[in-house]
Amino acid sequence: MSDKPIDLPRVSRVDPFLGTAESELPDPVGIAGSWWRPKPPVGNTHPGATLPFGMVSACAYSGAYVTGYGRYGLSLDGGPPPVAFEKHEALGIAHFQQSGTGRIRSYYNYLLTTPLGPEGLEGRAERRLLTDERAWPGYYAGRIDDVGFELTALPKGMLHRYRFPEGRSAEVAVELSAGGLRIDGMEAYPQGGAWKITGEGAVEGHVVMEGIPVHFHCSAPGAEAYLWEDEEAIDGDGYEVTLEVQKRQATFGFAFRGEGREIELCFGFSLRETDRCRATVASAPSFGEAVRGAAERWEKELSAIEVEGGTDTQHEVFETAFYHSLIKPADFLDENPFSREPGPFFLDLSTLWDLYKTQLPLMMSLWPERGAAFVEFLCEVAQREGVFPVSYLMDNAPDRFTKQASGLCHAILEDARIRGIEGDWDRVLSLLWRTSQSGKGRKSRFGEYGRSGVVDPLSHTLDISYAHYCMARMARGVGHQLIHDRASVLSQHWAKAFDDDTGLLREDSTYYEGENWNYSFRLLHDMKGRIRLARGERRFVALLDRFFGFDEPEHRERVFRFEGLNNEPDMEAPYAYLYAGRHDRTAHVVRRVMDCQFTTGPGGLPGNDDSGGLSSWLVWSATGLFPVCGQPVMLIGSPWFERATYHLPGGDFTVVADGNGPERFHVRKAFLNGEPLDRCWLKMEEFLGGGELRLEMDGNPHGFAADSRPPSYSP
Repeated sequence: MSDKPIDLPRVSRVDPFLGTAESELPDPVGIAGSWWRPKPPVGNTHPGATLPFGMVSACAYSGAYVTGYGRYGLSLDGGPPPVAFEKHEALGIAHFQQSGTGRIRSYYNYLLTTPLGPEGLEGRAERRLLTDERAWPGYYAGRIDDVGFELTALPKGMLHRYRFPEGRSAEVAVELSAGGLRIDGMEAYPQGGAWKITGEGAVEGHVVMEGIPVHFHCSAPGAEAYLWEDEEAIDGDGYEVTLEVQKRQATFGFAFRGEGREIELCFGFSLRETDRCRATVASAPSFGEAVRGAAERWEKELSAIEVEGGTDTQHEVFETAFYHSLIKPADFLDENPFSREPGPFFLDLSTLWDLYKTQLPLMMSLWPERGAAFVEFLCEVAQREGVFPVSYLMDNAPDRFTKQASGLCHAILEDARIRGIEGDWDRVLSLLWRTSQSGKGRKSRFGEYGRSGVVDPLSHTLDISYAHYCMARMARGVGHQLIHDRASVLSQHWAKAFDDDTGLLREDSTYYEGENWNYSFRLLHDMKGRIRLARGERRFVALLDRFFGFDEPEHRERVFRFEGLNNEPDMEAPYAYLYAGRHDRTAHVVRRVMDCQFTTGPGGLPGNDDSGGLSSWLVWSATGLFPVCGQPVMLIGSPWFERATYHLPGGDFTVVADGNGPERFHVRKAFLNGEPLDRCWLKMEEFLGGGELRLEMDGNPHGFAADSRPPSYSP
């Protein structure tokens, strides 16, 4: 098998197995011992081969929850994840996986590729021991029983290499009817398709899964190709499956004559045309060159942020978090199967309600060209579907998840604009306003909000109020006074979701994967009004103190504590203290989260990584900064590292933490470009334009930024 590219420093620190098993975290310290978990304590990541924002991934497949990798069954609560399979096994290698999600409706794992054992095709449905796994970014390897395998990713394909033992013929089968998970109710079956043998050692065609045509071309030089249905070989070189036979076993395979062969397969994929798949295979480099090329692509992207100081554990956790932050959304450039037009197209936005807070601002800041493509993609979806999505999966049913959130793209698009992303912002604003106020918008929660000023669940009231703030701000930026005035009025109804007596969101509602406390400390646009509603800063801080565990509940008070990033509804809440002048509290909570809820190894995450939404929280916080999506500010926290540098298009921005240490997490003084800074936030242009933020750290609070507050935006 290939040697690890240890000469690439960032790639060598990434552990793709981090988050694949039940959490094994450091013992909680202080307030961290009081936090609770509503979700299974497992990251649900997979170690498979993929590229940054890669279109294709490939990983050993057992059919387990939720990526197809591993041993776990369906789990939806905060208990230990149930074990579905006794042993660590695999049926083969599947393509296209989710990354770190919980339960979603559509499951991928297509074109299951199995190196056959001595029993041949008859044994392809049996799991076999999976051992000797190794992985680094872009590369994944292991052994299925006595057959070694290696995988490496191409921009629109995947290279496989298998090493069979001496004395046995080499044979590989690819099941086209595979998909989903081997858990009741989570299977996926083809809705149609056609494929054929196109020459010696080559099969191509397409299979329709969840309404999406997955075109492929698979080449295995030196092999004899064959087609198979159920338990019989198919005469001829072509076959078509229809809806009526969608649950039948459709397979193609390659038989290599001779013994002890090391063999290679190359897959090309497309959502539009088989010709594109053939071109991918024809231009594929050698396996070794592809391994090196994938690692170098990862090294380049991971070099966008450099950190110095800290421990080896912190470096491994950070680099792996950054790696997980760059897996999704999957970039399917020029592969739009609906419009069939060239241009940006992205998939696997299955946790957009998490990504918009942390992962997408990271992508927009570091790679504005990809940010511009994402803006164009969202607008194409809205133009075609009449609505902006709250999720976007590899299926033909957009805007599926209605429980989690509303109006996310309004914040995402305004955040892109204030981060300097190029776009036709007049057109974007027009689409946002039109899809919110007419058509599907009139029948959605937006329409209900416009009529009554409140919607249920009440967390959606906050979403939609914030969406109107974002539209108002964008309208002011492009000079559209009418939309600005109307959206500004509609942005003020967030207060209707709160109880004036408690200062919290009302209890007469349902809250998805949390309780009213977990949603009560969102970073709204009008934080001054939010704190006033809680009857002032002192009472607001008192609520936060009970939420995070600094204080005990008041008499007969029912408090739902911070989720500790086991789930993300309250992921920004540690930074709410800044709006009441308590940077010391933010520093305390942020450090306890990083130190107690993240570590190395398969159990190194506190909960679902949610396509990088969780990991990108760590990336921001470990460097001492935090975004507020849709607002032109960067909040200052308490960095893990002595130095962190963002290589931004506008210039390097560096955070230096002098005197930093495990218990020296309080900021005593701050300097921006050498000048004293007595505020806990940066203007967006101060961050994006490059510069240096120097923090003097101490073991005790010194009232840093006690007299300043981040901006509050009210009409």
